[in-house]
Amino acid sequence: MHALVFANGEPPSADLVAELLQSADLVVAADGGADTAIAFGVHVDSVVGDLDSVSLKARSLLHGTTFHQVAQADRSDLEKVVEFCLERGAETIDIVGAGGGRADHALANLSVLTRFRGKARVRLIDDYFEVSLVDGEATIASPPGTVVSLVALGTCVGVTTNGLRWELENAPLTFGTQGIHNEVATSPAFVRVGEGNLLLFSGRWLEKHQ
Repeated sequence: MHALVFANGEPPSADLVAELLQSADLVVAADGGADTAIAFGVHVDSVVGDLDSVSLKARSLLHGTTFHQVAQADRSDLEKVVEFCLERGAETIDIVGAGGGRADHALANLSVLTRFRGKARVRLIDDYFEVSLVDGEATIASPPGTVVSLVALGTCVGVTTNGLRWELENAPLTFGTQGIHNEVATSPAFVRVGEGNLLLFSGRWLEKHQ
């Protein structure tokens, strides 16, 4: 099962929503993300979270939608909605609207990629990037010129790339700028990591370096 999640951050474009809906078996909103879905005319199967952000207007328009209130304050609404999707058998989960606004929220939202390692393929997607965790190895089946960034959360060791313009060979990578704005040279490209939490930002556009 493939789930599409609307978070309560900066809304994606209508084109991106239409693209992702084509493969969605389950559509879920994280609390106020329901208002974003409604703005695009999207039917939401469930709304999950502490339910302090979803508007009264959204509640009145979401006919046939189930509301699941999870009040634990030690978890974010996005974590709660990913857990909800996993409980219903989701094997892949795409999340939109997880960026923008408060920088602390946007950064914390990236943690779902590490928290649910091995339980499902989770991606945070906006109009610029598809962000995923490199769990051992990742394939980048994108055309040459696609922008790629590697961001270590903490310290990663044994980082190796194949098919990127600037390669790494069994290298350490720490949280910083070293892995920013590479590009696919030959497709498919590959990224491997021996240890650590490495985020792969795979661009949705081409920008070949001169």
